[in-house]
Amino acid sequence: MNKRKIEQAPSDTALFTALRRTLANKKYKTEKLGPDYLAEVFLPAHYRFFLKFKRVRENTWNKLAGFMPGLTEYVIARTALFDGFFITALKDKTPQIVLLGAGYDSRAYRFANLNSGSRIYELDAAPTQNRKIKCLKSAHVRIPAEVHFVPIDFINESLGGTLEKAGYKNTERTLFIWEGVSYYLDLDSAKTTLDFVSRSSHRDSVIAFDYMVLTNEENIHKYYGASELMKSMKEHHANEQLMFSIKDGEARSFLEENGLRMLEHLDSEAIEQKFLMDDNGSLIGHMAGNLRFTCASPMKDDFSK
Repeated sequence: MNKRKIEQAPSDTALFTALRRTLANKKYKTEKLGPDYLAEVFLPAHYRFFLKFKRVRENTWNKLAGFMPGLTEYVIARTALFDGFFITALKDKTPQIVLLGAGYDSRAYRFANLNSGSRIYELDAAPTQNRKIKCLKSAHVRIPAEVHFVPIDFINESLGGTLEKAGYKNTERTLFIWEGVSYYLDLDSAKTTLDFVSRSSHRDSVIAFDYMVLTNEENIHKYYGASELMKSMKEHHANEQLMFSIKDGEARSFLEENGLRMLEHLDSEAIEQKFLMDDNGSLIGHMAGNLRFTCASPMKDDFSK
């Protein structure tokens, strides 16, 4: 496995995701299209000030859309999807929830009143995680006792060893949320994560994640916004390269090769229909077409370590 330099600064892409969630919250203010009312606490103070003004918010939305068409819509859908997984896990009293690359995820705080004992492990690179904790404290957001912050370098450190030291138990049912992370890993690191879930978690555990389909010069233009997304990432986020992808239509076989059985899969059209329709049944906008959602469980019939 190729080693990469450990992250030295907070993630830029995580910050822009928080910005997109903030814009969605201020524009739509609904549980479906803009539920993340805490996203803005992770933004710099000058961002928060200028986003008070509607014209600034509209200009920012349009500028982001110019660089990466459909990505804000994708983040809106992704937030709703993983909110659903998180809420269901809390209501089902799932013993453990593991956020693999938590970034500025706010679910442990937005839904704290639903938590009746589920332990939440937030894993991320130390610079991003430390900034997150600082932002939460500055905004006087209560950090529940059930939340455990676990710093990790996903490329160079053992996921299993790190989780075990933090208190994770592989004999207990777990929801793994792997949101906005897989495509920044190399193939070996992505497969190592999936292998850990398949071998070191309860048979009823679930991993829910998003991924990017493999594109090339011949097919990239068939996916809405894909060309602009790839170009903008290279130009503006060169320190966070896009690497891992799965060939379109091969997610099920890829998961099975890594010891997991697919439970659900959504392509861009299905995501739009399920998460991007307003109350009048109209599509709020197309999402980036080369992104997908899926969830899976270990294939083993009986639990064993």
